[in-house]
Amino acid sequence: MPDVDYKFYTGTFHGKVSEAVFTRLKVYASAYLDERTMGRINDDLPENTVTKVKMALCAVVDAYHQNEKGGTVAAETNDGVSVTYAVGTAKSESRRLYDAAALFLGPTGLLYRGVM
Repeated sequence: MPDVDYKFYTGTFHGKVSEAVFTRLKVYASAYLDERTMGRINDDLPENTVTKVKMALCAVVDAYHQNEKGGTVAAETNDGVSVTYAVGTAKSESRRLYDAAALFLGPTGLLYRGVM
């Protein structure tokens, strides 16, 4: 797995979670991508694919963070601390993770589950 640091996450990907949250969720995101790609992200990859893998890892970190928060916020107030989550159109947690990875890895062939 190409190494992704917090500087890449905030500077290139423009992620918003704290460094502590990023560091914790990066472990899960890395394992998720390794499983979804059947270990192919550990091979020698072209530089443009390495960048896509890094972006996918950042996107999956954000998806894990959104899953932890409980989904998509539909409305929120500040004083009364009232939060309403979207229902019905919200993605499942596993679908949110896959969509985050597929956005960047779809064109690379790394998500292909067949024999190469």
